[in-house]
Amino acid sequence: MNNFLAKTLSSINALIAIVILAFFTLSGATGASVQGGSGMFVIGAILGAIAGIVVAALICGTVAFLTLIERHLAEIAAATRQPRS
Repeated sequence: MNNFLAKTLSSINALIAIVILAFFTLSGATGASVQGGSGMFVIGAILGAIAGIVVAALICGTVAFLTLIERHLAEIAAATRQPRS
C-alpha cells in the first residue's frame, strides 16, 4: 500500500507544481491590478510567477527528493532479499 501511495504522489507531483504556479501567477496579477490599475497586471503576474516557482520548487522538490529516497531504499531492500551466490 505504501508503495502505491508513493508512486501515486510521484506521478501527480508535476500537476501539483503547475497548480501552485498558476495560482500564484493569477493571484499576483489580480492583486496588482486591484492595487495599481490594469497596467500593473503584467508586473503582478511576473512577480506572482516568480513566487510560484519558488514555492513549487520547495514543495514539489521536497516531494520529488523524498520519492527518490524511497526508490533507492526499495532497490536496497530488494537487493538484500536476493540470495547471494
